[in-house]
Amino acid sequence: MAKTPDKYIGRKFIVYGVVTQFDAATGDDQFRANTAASPQDYQFDYDVNTVVEAYDSAVAANVVEDDYVTMFISVDGSFSYDTQIGGNTTVPKFTAHMIDVTGSAG
Repeated sequence: MAKTPDKYIGRKFIVYGVVTQFDAATGDDQFRANTAASPQDYQFDYDVNTVVEAYDSAVAANVVEDDYVTMFISVDGSFSYDTQIGGNTTVPKFTAHMIDVTGSAG
């Protein structure tokens, strides 16, 4: 799914990850996370840069940067954004319907 997220639009999955950015730049209902299809032992093992938008801002109300999360998501497809160092990147984008914070990397 990481390489071709548009093929999975509308499909629902459980994904695991660590929140890498959740601040004023991302807003109160969208964040960046590194994700994987299964829980990982180490933060750096989550290797898919992903944009996650909460179905409702209340879904993400207790989430902060460095949280480990389990998310019940639907796939929105690919999403492109400008990076802080002046480049552009395209990543999978998910809508999170439920988010469970399972720990913290920080």
